[in-house]
Amino acid sequence: MDISQYLNVFMDECREHLQTLNQVLLELEHNPDNSSLLDQIFRAAHTLKGASATMGFNKMANLTHAMEDVLSKLRSKEVNVTPEIVNILFEAVDLLESLANSIASGKEEDIEINGIVQSLRALTVMQPTPISAQPERRTNLQLRYTEIEKEPIVQALKEGTKLYHIEVTLSENCLLKGVRVFMVLREIEKFGIIVKSAPTLKDLEDEKFDFRFVLGVLSSSAVEEIVNPISNIVEVEKVVCEEIELNNIPIEKRIQTVESEDRSKISSVQTVRVDIKKLDVLMNLVAELVISRSRLESISAAIQNKQLDEVLEQVGRLTLELRDNVFKARMVPVETVFSRFPRLIRDLSRELKKEIDLEIYGGETELDRTVIDEIGDPLVHIIRNAADHGIESAEERLQKNKPEKGKIILKAYQEGNGVVIKIIDDGRGFDIERVKEKAVSQGLVSREALALMKDEEILEFTFLPGFSTAKQITEVSGRGVGMDVVKTKVNALGGFIKINSKFGEGTTIEIRLPLTLAIIQTLMVQLGNEVYAIPSGYIDQIISINKKDIKQVRQQDVFTLRGEIVPLIRLQHVLDTPGALNESFEELDVVVLKTGDRLVGCVVDGLMKQQDVVIKSLGDYLGTVKGIAGATILGNGKVALIIDIRAVA
Repeated sequence: MDISQYLNVFMDECREHLQTLNQVLLELEHNPDNSSLLDQIFRAAHTLKGASATMGFNKMANLTHAMEDVLSKLRSKEVNVTPEIVNILFEAVDLLESLANSIASGKEEDIEINGIVQSLRALTVMQPTPISAQPERRTNLQLRYTEIEKEPIVQALKEGTKLYHIEVTLSENCLLKGVRVFMVLREIEKFGIIVKSAPTLKDLEDEKFDFRFVLGVLSSSAVEEIVNPISNIVEVEKVVCEEIELNNIPIEKRIQTVESEDRSKISSVQTVRVDIKKLDVLMNLVAELVISRSRLESISAAIQNKQLDEVLEQVGRLTLELRDNVFKARMVPVETVFSRFPRLIRDLSRELKKEIDLEIYGGETELDRTVIDEIGDPLVHIIRNAADHGIESAEERLQKNKPEKGKIILKAYQEGNGVVIKIIDDGRGFDIERVKEKAVSQGLVSREALALMKDEEILEFTFLPGFSTAKQITEVSGRGVGMDVVKTKVNALGGFIKINSKFGEGTTIEIRLPLTLAIIQTLMVQLGNEVYAIPSGYIDQIISINKKDIKQVRQQDVFTLRGEIVPLIRLQHVLDTPGALNESFEELDVVVLKTGDRLVGCVVDGLMKQQDVVIKSLGDYLGTVKGIAGATILGNGKVALIIDIRAVA
């Protein structure tokens, strides 16, 4: 039986079980007497053992088996939950994660597990190993068939196939019964078809049997051809094979209600695993449909046909509904990322010798899978910095009349067409004066210019490569790397990041991300002979101003909006667009954009319409072009460039 086809399913389930182990072990550390937590951990480890053994990943199976022994002692109260045991279990989970990653890359043999396995076994040596010297034997393992099961068997026997009942007895010292069962099944499937088993195949997989099981097999092979390979399997003690004649097929007189219940449960499954690549293909098809809809709208506007307009309206509505449903199918709760941080904070607290609480809110907030996959590492950088540089030592916090235990809050919520993630700590905050001195000493800014800058602008120096205000380098942070990587990654995802901090009180880092990277709503604008798309999520408002209302401050055009001075830029200068006409206009169309707390006005020649557009990259030939985030295809077949608002602002 080829198991490679099941590898992706195994890896998905493996990561789910590892996540469960991490989360529940954290809870067990704080509630060591909670037996239900131990049950959850045991079930996850047991299931992972069975799955890895079936797949042939012996190192993972052996490690989880060692964990299972320790957990059994804990569940039976033979051993009490202690910090030492929890730490060793965490080390085992870390090693399981390394094994999972190595399995995905095909290099499981490179991971050494003997050290941690010996540590786990050392926790149980003080207790007698065998619970019972002679396990209870099941005396009734006879196979019986229902009338429905009998029909195809009778037909096969009439065609010359033979029905064998094969009883297999494993050694009582067998540790991984599930592995041996899998090996037996694999050998039998080379010669025939397994039609029934006692116990059921599910119970065999879960090791819910003593050391014997019986299989009903349809095969054209001789008895010796089937029995000999099974007998040669390690820890198979005995194999007995009996051929069942047509007239002697044992019948189950009572219909098994349990089986029918199981089938009804299977039929009511509400979810299905889908490869993310299939969703990517579906998203691309929807994107092409959006482009085709725009083309139809252009044709409809040209020929003015009422019937076509009606059909187009319906197609447009269905396209939007399809797009929204594909979006929802790709959405993943940020909890999938947030769930790794309680463990991170626990380890950092121990490493830094600080007491830190982590509070998480809004884990149910959803983001596109592509965004979720990329945002994890930037958040790790920020949280490590908050724990190392932000949160003070217990002594320092007591001197400042703060609670001895520091606090980090991780919060997510949806706002408009995007998601906001905030990382808040109640630590020492950024020392603005140190940031200023560092910026001047590195030649990043003059003292005169620094005096005119707001605190928020000064804090943005911390995003520059190699910029760090840490007084000493630690194993956690302080090398001047990290925050520049964070900003680069966030910008690549179409988002932006900002810092608010009060020295002595704490820091808030805010990340704003788009819900998806595939299709966005835009405002189409005219500039010379070119059409540009401005993402609607950044638009604060659209206004018209007179040339007379434009002033100059420090050689920058500005205008006043609601009592606030707003910089004014002409997009043709930023994008190097020839033929722009707004230089000669008395009344100017201005699109006011908002990035964070900042406003900026962009002058355009004319406003066209709102339109959903499909983002296409510029390709390797053009690469990165300043001020341009990508391109899209319009209804008339022409290309419109999508403006990168962060670069413009």
